[in-house]
Amino acid sequence: MKQILTFFIIALLVSGCLSTNPEIIDKPLVKEPSPKMVRLGDPLSSQKALVIGNRDYAHSPLRNTLNDAEDMASRLESMGFDITLATNLNSQAMTDVVQAFGKRLSETGDDVAFFYFSGHGTQVAGKNFLIPTDNDDLREEKDLEPNAVSAQTILAMMEQANKGMNILILDACRDNPYKGSEKSMNRGLSRIKPPRGSLVAFATAPGETALDGDGRNGVFTGALLETLKGAEHKRIEDVFMEVRNLVRDETEERQDPWYNASMRTPFCFGGCQ
Repeated sequence: MKQILTFFIIALLVSGCLSTNPEIIDKPLVKEPSPKMVRLGDPLSSQKALVIGNRDYAHSPLRNTLNDAEDMASRLESMGFDITLATNLNSQAMTDVVQAFGKRLSETGDDVAFFYFSGHGTQVAGKNFLIPTDNDDLREEKDLEPNAVSAQTILAMMEQANKGMNILILDACRDNPYKGSEKSMNRGLSRIKPPRGSLVAFATAPGETALDGDGRNGVFTGALLETLKGAEHKRIEDVFMEVRNLVRDETEERQDPWYNASMRTPFCFGGCQ
């Protein structure tokens, strides 16, 4: 039974990333910091991933998020994914990359899509937003809709473009994502009900914030990278249960990753045996 992976990782793609040759796009889209995109893997693969890492924020820069994105892209490439890695994206670049990724998925429509985002995120009225690097002008909740990227919108676009397996992973629950957030009572991200054929995973429980960790990677992404090493033929629900247990042990239960799945059929990395 052919399993088609749709990893729509909440990393955003630009049309300039659609070259069949791996290359870094040198033309900056903004002055500071300069977004970068790199294409990895086999462009004919039925497993497609978009990986985004935002670190150099105008307000409240982060530490491990570029490492998280680069290491996740490398791990997925080793698993046979066609990867687009995008880092330090401003609002326009994030929008462009996501739209371009949706277009790529729609060209086949029956893939495995993996979307991964590491950076700042927040919620307003149950809607989750991924924050671009040009967040210095984000001061109130009303500023998010026109200037950030909605996770729910990304997932809906994945569902429309791809009828295979869609996976969305958000390591985006850190404190203080924009200047007005100190006054906000909304911590972390809110639950997302995945459409059929999808899995959504958060670094921590809804309404909570995640830890960066003391090493190269954030706690959640580090556990996910370790688990994916031996994930071949494992059901995806078992993979994320293992990640959850690793994070809870490492943080002495201070961080509790959450996932929700709505599966059409069992899905395993590398196929179920």
